[in-house]
Amino acid sequence: MKTHRTALWLFSILAVLAFLPMVQEHLNWPRVKALAGVHEEVPFPQLTLASCRSGAYQRELENYLQYHYGYRPNTLRIYNQYLWDFYKKTYVKYSIVEGKEGWLYEPWFVEDYYHGGTYSEHKDSLTLARDLNREALLIYHLQNVLEQHGITLFVCMAPGKDLVYSEYLPENDEPERAVEFVARDYFEERFNQLGVNHINMEQWFMQMKDTVDFLLFPQKGTHWSNIAAVYAADSIFHYLEEKQGIRMNQLVIGEPFVGPYKKPDYDLEELYNLYWPLKKLPQHYVDVSVSPVVGAVKPKLITVGDSFYWNICRQIPMDSLFAEYPYWYYNSTIYYDDNHNTTEELDLASEILSADAVMLIYSSVQLYKMSNGFCKKALIALGHEELLGSF
Repeated sequence: MKTHRTALWLFSILAVLAFLPMVQEHLNWPRVKALAGVHEEVPFPQLTLASCRSGAYQRELENYLQYHYGYRPNTLRIYNQYLWDFYKKTYVKYSIVEGKEGWLYEPWFVEDYYHGGTYSEHKDSLTLARDLNREALLIYHLQNVLEQHGITLFVCMAPGKDLVYSEYLPENDEPERAVEFVARDYFEERFNQLGVNHINMEQWFMQMKDTVDFLLFPQKGTHWSNIAAVYAADSIFHYLEEKQGIRMNQLVIGEPFVGPYKKPDYDLEELYNLYWPLKKLPQHYVDVSVSPVVGAVKPKLITVGDSFYWNICRQIPMDSLFAEYPYWYYNSTIYYDDNHNTTEELDLASEILSADAVMLIYSSVQLYKMSNGFCKKALIALGHEELLGSF
């Protein structure tokens, strides 16, 4: 009898284990944490007589089930953890480069530091210089046009992790390839020549790194750390006040403290999709609030830029500082705007003229994509297409 009960219990346990993935797959219960990274969605195939007879439906269904079975994220994390613990292998070796002392970098940052900007442009240095000069002139002309309407256009050049913490980069595996061209140096010189409004945070971060007790870039992340983004935002807002001749409500930054890691300070580690978190250096954070100022102005700021701006938007109480603050991500998808989803939907001229300021914010490796065509489109929309023929 005891043997019979034991067999019954074992059978019941096996039955539950066998059907539990099916329950999770169809009911999404219990909920499991999704895998990090970008994934192409595999749709459920449509059953037709033709697809069934040709075998296409069966192949598509098999492919669908490979990506949608129950507990898939958990099983993949366990397998990834096994590969990492025993072989130090990962499926994202082309997306992440491990530097010294466990520091992680995106490969394009490493490439840009050692070999310059032509790596992604597939252009020679002269052609790239011509293209960057054209963009610098577009910014200059648009700045002058907007100034006539009382609108401030300025550029914020954010430093890359490779510049601030170059000592942890992996060794250059192609030493014969010299640095051909660096956009950040070109833009800095050209902006100064033209008088383009800009903030270059590279040197500031390089100096600050040796005077503060916290990391400006997290060991396992690619963007400036949350705490560094707060201090960068404070500088941006003061710069905007100076250029606009206004007084905004004031950002109040608390004392740094070590706290549990917050997104996106471990965004590179997330891509490993491991079951257990990696050991990391302590990360500091600050509490942020806004102090009201009598007679303060809340301007409308349009921001066109890359993902470095996310760390600012997610921590700063922007509603207390700005009347509106739409974020045109790579001049494409729009965030923090209830009326628009993409820049294609905009009446560009009226939207720009409704703003008090426009900021272009790009990190060092994205400077080659400066404005993502925004300046050219803006000049055309504002009726100054003749300026495009001046260079």
